[in-house]
Amino acid sequence: MKWARGEGGVIAGSRSHMVPQASRDKLTPCGGAADQHLSQDMTTDTSNDYKAELDRQLAWFETKLSPRAAKFIGWLRKPSSRLVRIPVAILLIAGGIFSILPVLGLWMLPLGLVLFAQDVPMLQKPIARMLGWIRRKWIERELARSAP
Repeated sequence: MKWARGEGGVIAGSRSHMVPQASRDKLTPCGGAADQHLSQDMTTDTSNDYKAELDRQLAWFETKLSPRAAKFIGWLRKPSSRLVRIPVAILLIAGGIFSILPVLGLWMLPLGLVLFAQDVPMLQKPIARMLGWIRRKWIERELARSAP
């Protein structure tokens, strides 16, 4: 196979252009545009959406904490605190698993998962949904208390 530069300086033999342009035009009714749609669909990443949702939910929960605890959680959530956040999350998860022991409790498990979700994209969607559900229940409970 010859490696020659085509239009726009693109190497004709590169992986993205292994099929000649004439063949691609015959296979796809819209010319080369199908390649663009395919690459856009494959590269579209919604993990940023879940991360933003997780951050929004956590910010709301921080407003419900005492100022000292909110400041600590806010510091843990910063990207610069990653080297502290991950071990703290692992310790909280381990403490939640061993909740039958004194001092340790089941409350540690979800808190550890929330902190761990900051760095693990796979956990961001379920944790954000869980926090959203808790927030809705919290608000419904507050409304029920304030209603006469």
